[in-house]
Amino acid sequence: MTELMKAARWHGPQKLEIELVPVPQVLPGSALIKVEACAVCGSDIRIFREGNPRISPPRIIGHEVSGQVVAVGQGVTRIKPGDRIAVGADVPCGECDHCLNGRGNCCDTNFAIGYQFDGGYAQYLRLDPVVVEHGPISLIRTDISFDAAALAEPLACCINGYEVALARPGCSVAVFGAGPIGLMLGLLGQGRYQASQVLIVEPSEARRAQAESLGLRTIDPGAVDPVTAIIDATAGRGADVLFTACPAVETHEQAIAAVAKRGVVNLFGGLAKSARPITFLSNHLHYREAYVTGSHGSTPAHHREALELIESGSIDAARLVTRTIKLDDLAEGLEIARSGTEIKVIVRPNA
Repeated sequence: MTELMKAARWHGPQKLEIELVPVPQVLPGSALIKVEACAVCGSDIRIFREGNPRISPPRIIGHEVSGQVVAVGQGVTRIKPGDRIAVGADVPCGECDHCLNGRGNCCDTNFAIGYQFDGGYAQYLRLDPVVVEHGPISLIRTDISFDAAALAEPLACCINGYEVALARPGCSVAVFGAGPIGLMLGLLGQGRYQASQVLIVEPSEARRAQAESLGLRTIDPGAVDPVTAIIDATAGRGADVLFTACPAVETHEQAIAAVAKRGVVNLFGGLAKSARPITFLSNHLHYREAYVTGSHGSTPAHHREALELIESGSIDAARLVTRTIKLDDLAEGLEIARSGTEIKVIVRPNA
């Protein structure tokens, strides 16, 4: 008799069903993990509401995953049953030029957990051979919670963002948006980069309060012009590194207007396809020798580094987890995450 598990399967926009499905079989080169935590990401909310061209329903989504290995297939030596692991999202194909040069997040195939592969909103998750061989899998210390370890995935994306933004110790940082990613970017600036200052621009009073509870300085764009506030706070220079961690086209323009000489604007958060093009005076970049870039996902190396920061205490990921829910309550959890009343929502499929 086939063993069954509970899984949340996405069948199309606004269609998410909790179903009993067969536990995936372990194949040669693959591994089976019991999912202990899967954090809700903003992209999960967008998939639920709108879909994604990389996803064909039915699909189990969720890509910020941690759990315990319960079985491995023939030939697997990287992990073993009993290992506690965190799993990232972006999976290098291992064959294209980008993957062969350490840029798996720019892979031409663009594999990802919860996209082409089933994700973590299920009691069990099979890691396919390509994931086991090339993917972001990191061992978790026994004193680190599964909830905290699951946040290595979004934190890895933030590390990539700082790397692309050419950040250096002592730089000044401004982040537009105080959602989970914006807060992680702020904490990274405070900790890993010892920023001279970190400014968080956020219109929501509740989210500003969350940022301030983490020791981050905030700017209310409803009360002051954020460009002027950033320039004034940096003694007229502008910020060295700016991130747009929110889907608002105006913040992209404001970030460019507030960049310092030789500074970098990272358009971290994507915009809706219906968004208008951004407009800015090119002379502003020209005379400041400033840069505008973007960043996408992370590599397995970023994922390992993110988990190390969590394990060392440099990033207190546990403080970011403000709500845990059962798998049966996933639809409610997606709405809670969308509301912005919590920082990070964690789904525990086996609770």
